[in-house]
Amino acid sequence: MRIAALDVGSNSFHVLIAQVLSGGRIEVLARAKEMVRLGEVSLRTGVIPPEVFRRGIDALASLRRIVDRYRPDALVAIATSAVREAQNGGEFVRAAHDEVGIDIQVVRGQEEARLIYLGARGTLNLDGRRVCLFDLGGGSLEVILADARECYFTDSLKLGVIRLTEEWSASDPPSAKELTHLRARIRQNLAPVIGRVSAMGFDFVAMSSGTASALAALHGAMSSTRGEPSSSILTQESLADLEQKLGRMSVEERTRLPGLDARRADTILAGAMVLRAALELTGATEATLAEGAVREGIVADYVATHRPGILLAEEFPDLRRRSVMALARRCQVDEAHAQQVARLALSLFHQTRKLHNLPEGDADLLEFVALLHDAGLYISPDKHHHHSQYLIETAEMAGFSRDEVEIMAMAARYHRKAVPPTEKERRSTSRKQSHDRFCELPRTARQRVRYLTAFLRIADAMDRTHSRLVRAVRCQLHRKTIDVRVEVDGDPELELWAARRKGDLLESISGRKLRLSVDSVSKTSGALPSSSEIGTTILLPTKRPSRAPVKLKKRVISARQITRR
Repeated sequence: MRIAALDVGSNSFHVLIAQVLSGGRIEVLARAKEMVRLGEVSLRTGVIPPEVFRRGIDALASLRRIVDRYRPDALVAIATSAVREAQNGGEFVRAAHDEVGIDIQVVRGQEEARLIYLGARGTLNLDGRRVCLFDLGGGSLEVILADARECYFTDSLKLGVIRLTEEWSASDPPSAKELTHLRARIRQNLAPVIGRVSAMGFDFVAMSSGTASALAALHGAMSSTRGEPSSSILTQESLADLEQKLGRMSVEERTRLPGLDARRADTILAGAMVLRAALELTGATEATLAEGAVREGIVADYVATHRPGILLAEEFPDLRRRSVMALARRCQVDEAHAQQVARLALSLFHQTRKLHNLPEGDADLLEFVALLHDAGLYISPDKHHHHSQYLIETAEMAGFSRDEVEIMAMAARYHRKAVPPTEKERRSTSRKQSHDRFCELPRTARQRVRYLTAFLRIADAMDRTHSRLVRAVRCQLHRKTIDVRVEVDGDPELELWAARRKGDLLESISGRKLRLSVDSVSKTSGALPSSSEIGTTILLPTKRPSRAPVKLKKRVISARQITRR
């Protein structure tokens, strides 16, 4: 299964596309980012300005195009501080849905912290250790205390780099008094929270987010000029050095720094001050950079909460078949019976191709509706064919067109009791009223439904007892008859009686008489053919009887004999 995780942040929009491998392992396929600065102005005023609003929607459209190239099974999008706090945040969410087709979930700070923990957990060595993790975004700073098993403490502080820069309104470059004022404000907000975390105890400090990575890259670039290697660790010394140097520069001067994205030039100083204060207050000398964050957390959370669907994707890589089997299993369909009916129906379809001339794709629709024809039993045995129709029509059948869903639903509706009306009956007012949905279909669709239903009715009847006695069917087309030789293991009298009755629709639309003959078969071994290999015969597994079966002579049973029996 492929999952796309979209983080609509206050500073940047990030998307991660991952492949979930067997065992729940995650392989990152692609990453993309748009520096939107959605929280610019809005974190201070509470309203996303029109030009920033439009910039955000355009960025979502750009990221959506990247996501669509990978055709993920799920796209999960969350929004944080900027959307959460803006008065027109709801309008932004609606515009994302209406214009881009992305459903965004606005999360609170505590939920954001939990997702950050899930994402960072896979990239940190937490074996027997507790971490104090800081994730610095545009609107907030998340503080997390956790180990490999659980998250013990989370808090979200309004110390994001865009928020601080907007509210600080310092001169360029800032004065010593302005720096002192911001430093004091940061420590005042951080100290109580870090005090609680310290009281609970931790073994090391880690930092995540784009700002932390940018500071590490900037320190590495500046250190490399002195012959010092770049590092994935931020120390108190390096953060103090960066804060001092950045504090003496104007924004224009910071844009020319090696290793720094120019779009972070105005917020990087606030970031250095927040992370330095956090590290000093914890008493740690250094912090490890965590590669995983909220995006990886979204994927990890999806895997944990959608494990059955992921296992289904591994079992059925084809999207259409997966949609069908997901509905079948939700409705607790008898899969052995459904598979038997599907194989028999496909065999009839392929062997009578000269009779019906339906497109090859209809074989797939016949197989899929055979797998779902009894789904309505989950609601009620009474009129379960109507319930099956409803379930197929209302389920999210990914990979199917609306017309294909309608054809499958109609075939499920007519697989028992009433049959679809003929063209002559369709013009009758009474028949049209009771079968209005079918009568509204185009003429070609109506004929497709009739033939698919005819094969489904016979195949379902041939497993009337759900015992899988019919091992194979072989068809021969004649001018006035359709001869079907049935190979069986056991006593198939109930199946043959039902098949004779359910053959009425095939006889009606083909203008030929259905004749059944029976052969007994000996036990055979070997793998069953796949649906694509089914042509003139199907071998189906049956339980070996406790005694040798009685060999039956080939015989032809008339309709009168079957009825009498």
